[in-house]
Amino acid sequence: MAGDKGLSIGRTGLLGLGVGAPLVVGTQLWPRVESHPLLAVGLLCAYEVALAVLAFVASISKELESRLAKRVVDGVERLLLARLTRYERRYRRYLVVRHSAGGVKGLIIQGARNPRLDDVFVDVSLRPSPLHQAQNVTLADPEQEVPDGERRSLLDLLDHPGPQSLVVIGAPGTGKTTLLEHTTVVYARRRARRWAKRRLPVFVTLRDHVEQIVGDGVAGPGLAIADVARLTLSAAALGEAPAGWFEDHLEHGRCVVLLDGLDEVADPSTRRRLVQWAETQVARYPDNHWVLTTRPQGYDAAPLDGAEVLVVRRFTPDQIRRFVHGWYGAVERLSGSRGTGAAAYASAEDLIDRLRAQPSLYGLSSNPLLLTMLCNVHRYLGALPGTRAELYGQICQVLLWRRHQAKGLWKDADAGPAREAVLRELAYGMMVHQTRSLPVGGALATDLLFPALVRELPGVSADAFLTSIARTGLLIEREPGQFSFAHQTFQEYLAAYHIHQNGMGHLLERRISEPWWRETILLWAAVNPPDQVIEACLELDTAEALGLALDCYDEARQKPHELGQRLEQLRLEALQSPVDSPRRRIMTGATIARHLRQVVWLADGVLVSALPVNHDVYRLFTDAHPEFRPEDEEGSRRRSRAATTDYGPAFLGIPPGAPEALVRWVNDVLDGSAVFRLPTWNEASDPAMQPLLPPECSLWAQPPHDWSDRTPVCWAPEGMPHPWSVPLERVYERAVGSGSGTIESSDAGAWFPYQHTDPRLHGLLTNAVRAITNTARYLSFDPVATFPSIDISSRQALIRPSSPRLLMELLTALPDTVERAPRLIAPIHGDPSISENRRLAASIADLGAETVARGLEKEREAADLLRVATMTLAHRSDGMEIQTMCRDIALGITTLQDRADGIIPAREVVLLVRA
Repeated sequence: MAGDKGLSIGRTGLLGLGVGAPLVVGTQLWPRVESHPLLAVGLLCAYEVALAVLAFVASISKELESRLAKRVVDGVERLLLARLTRYERRYRRYLVVRHSAGGVKGLIIQGARNPRLDDVFVDVSLRPSPLHQAQNVTLADPEQEVPDGERRSLLDLLDHPGPQSLVVIGAPGTGKTTLLEHTTVVYARRRARRWAKRRLPVFVTLRDHVEQIVGDGVAGPGLAIADVARLTLSAAALGEAPAGWFEDHLEHGRCVVLLDGLDEVADPSTRRRLVQWAETQVARYPDNHWVLTTRPQGYDAAPLDGAEVLVVRRFTPDQIRRFVHGWYGAVERLSGSRGTGAAAYASAEDLIDRLRAQPSLYGLSSNPLLLTMLCNVHRYLGALPGTRAELYGQICQVLLWRRHQAKGLWKDADAGPAREAVLRELAYGMMVHQTRSLPVGGALATDLLFPALVRELPGVSADAFLTSIARTGLLIEREPGQFSFAHQTFQEYLAAYHIHQNGMGHLLERRISEPWWRETILLWAAVNPPDQVIEACLELDTAEALGLALDCYDEARQKPHELGQRLEQLRLEALQSPVDSPRRRIMTGATIARHLRQVVWLADGVLVSALPVNHDVYRLFTDAHPEFRPEDEEGSRRRSRAATTDYGPAFLGIPPGAPEALVRWVNDVLDGSAVFRLPTWNEASDPAMQPLLPPECSLWAQPPHDWSDRTPVCWAPEGMPHPWSVPLERVYERAVGSGSGTIESSDAGAWFPYQHTDPRLHGLLTNAVRAITNTARYLSFDPVATFPSIDISSRQALIRPSSPRLLMELLTALPDTVERAPRLIAPIHGDPSISENRRLAASIADLGAETVARGLEKEREAADLLRVATMTLAHRSDGMEIQTMCRDIALGITTLQDRADGIIPAREVVLLVRA
């Protein structure tokens, strides 16, 4: 009523101003109105228009005021509700408790409690990767050191002023979920970093809300992330969140949204709809951080638009050690026994020693999930399995019944194998139905469990069975009434074993193109002849299928010789396809991974590939980098066949510059699964390295830490001449023996076949050669005095010029060096001026560029001329910089010539280290 009354008064006032005011003014000024009627009408119209505008503005202001007041009231209400109910504090506390459990939920063989996340967490870290390379990630590939700046923490990546959209890709068990849980706990504890704005974590397990997100109707695609967050918390005793609380944080960009497990949704179309939903949420709330995790297989079919792809890195040996010690320390403390520190240290060291004794287990221990399993099996059984399938089998048996049988906790411990059989059938059924979650009491649980329970455990209900298995840790109740396996890999292993036990391998032939079944197929192949599955892969003939065929063959215990030959032939054919083709890329990665799979332990937990780089790997490398292709490839092969270790033939004669490029290429090809480096100088000297080298061979390595030049160098065993050096006497010998008489008696035109080489150089060199020859007769010219003596420790003079590329760099830089130091050049032997020396340097550079481009082994006369010319320039110079450069050029020319002539054999190899 008051509003209506106010509106009526306002309208009356407006009518009075619009009609009454003009009447009063007109009456008072009527004579003027009569004398100027047009002006009066114009003023009246302007007045009425101004009054109308004023009324309209007043109306807008009133509406804006009302809306602004409502927003302020709503904001104050939300703030007061949040403060009064302390909802945020309870929410953060819930996240810390919910996500602080360490490792796999329930996976603890001895002891009543799991270690906490803080006790065992080791940051695997991430590395940016192109999407097509991230697809090569596999479960048990090793991990190595990566260049500085490439191994990044997720917290570091989120520590950024601008919003981030990240996709974290990793193979099963690489710690994707644990990484998100750790991030959740850090932000929930308000441990804000530099940018404190985004500090409210929102953790969502996608598989738990598939129906709500992508279901039909309004409840599906229209569901916002705030609604999903509330659904995630619906079972927690937190009470209802204040109205608009999540929306307010999201709209103001205060959240880190963590979406876990896209790969756990099996149906490809459903995954695509989930990704579309995620893209919609990112666009709706663009100022927040967004992180999505997934396995590599299948993600390329539905990538998140605009997101940066990051690959989860594997544990390094140092991280393995830290995790094992942290795990044992936490478990021993929880056990409550005395002397926990000493016992934990001894147990951890025993496990590490056993891993060293079984290098094949490195691929397992570099995976966080598998390392957790290894710790459990080792603590309970005191031994280690040999393969991944054996490890899963032991874990399942220990959790299901062996531990209880040993402790006498079950009267019906003999029922353990029957429980395992039921669980295997359940896992297989869940794989067929492409689900990770099993509702208790639902039709699916009844259909999957009832036949097996009637057969194996009569009288046991489905609910009772699931509850009892949940107590072992193999199944967990993620939500009330919703059971799933503690980790996806348990479901895949048990399904594979069920297929094995029931002779159902033929069913896998129809699954080879489905990423959902890939790990199950590989685990099945570890205990069954995989011939038929491999044949199906070969018939499908896609790049992914061929990669699966090779992996199945490698997993198999029994490897049929004929099938292996066929696969090898297909691999070689694929390697003949274009370098950038998908088939070639996958087969190249498979070739390198298989070649580098076998490892040997060095001191301090360092693992080195037992196989030096061979011809196949080096040829693939030179296909991508033809500048390092050997000139006489067939000759190189013939020479290297005699140089064979117990592991196969090595490629000998890898030139300077190639090792660095080779390491980068290998890391690019194996991106996301392995990163390698050259051994350090100390690692090359390790006695365990020596049996890996072919006889009388040297090894490319990183230089010692105190060397300023970080270019890789050749390490040579004690007593072996350095492969990329010649003594100065050899330089002098070739200069006098090869070049002196020939240059002195030759025609200038024959020595200067290149049009831009100064012919006057011939006369200059003739005089210099005469001087060198004469002094050589009377020993008055001492090359060792002119070129200071060099030994192995003077690595830069030995290594830098000993490849065509590096020699070209020295030749190109020589004229500028002489130009910068004209006073250091002293005319001798009657040379007219310093300009002659500058011209000499320029001529050396011109002639050298042409000669190196054509090949020193093909231009022997020009190479001899270059050697004498550089020695002459060094002899004429009093400057150490010019003398050193000339010495390096002469050494490089002589070394490359002796290599081409076979005087210095090609004996260098590359062994790659997993750091």
